[in-house]
Amino acid sequence: MSKKKELIVDGIDCFAEDFEKIVISSEIIKNAEFEECTFISCNFSETLFRSCRFIDCRFENCNLSLLKLTDTMISGCEFIDSKMIGIDWTMCDWRSLLSSEPMRFKECILNDSNFYGLTQDRMEMKSCSVRESDFGSGSFKNANFSSSDFKGTLFSDTHLEYANFKEAVNTNINLTTNYVKGAVFSQHEALYLLENMGIVLVD
Repeated sequence: MSKKKELIVDGIDCFAEDFEKIVISSEIIKNAEFEECTFISCNFSETLFRSCRFIDCRFENCNLSLLKLTDTMISGCEFIDSKMIGIDWTMCDWRSLLSSEPMRFKECILNDSNFYGLTQDRMEMKSCSVRESDFGSGSFKNANFSSSDFKGTLFSDTHLEYANFKEAVNTNINLTTNYVKGAVFSQHEALYLLENMGIVLVD
């Protein structure tokens, strides 16, 4: 049974609950905990979740743009077909989790996101728009970035060992300033990366 907006308040503690078509925009929620919860067609745009916890939750067809997650723990959450523009993931509380599970994104809009300096090895980001975002100085080893669009996105001193960029596009990754051992690229993108380094390719 879906929960109503009024039940998402400061200090709420939910386990395996379903939340559907809830609108909480530009509000502040503090010290709330959600574990194995599902959020469907919810609008949390510009809302601040401060000192909250989202563990193994699933978000589907949600508007989370400009969501603020100050000192909030995120582990093992899955986001599907959701709008998530302009989220600064560095504001989350990653240090309090001894073994944080990576996030999973599928068919999401993640433009203007900030992942700078984060460790999200094994992250999944499939068929997403990830334009004008920042992955600098982070670790995303064994990540799955397949079929995503990275136009204008920054990779600098980033660990991408064995990451999967199959069918990804606009991967402007400098091969000398990033760690890409074992990373998988489609042939067209691999040629694009080499050409950007000034290498002349001939038949």
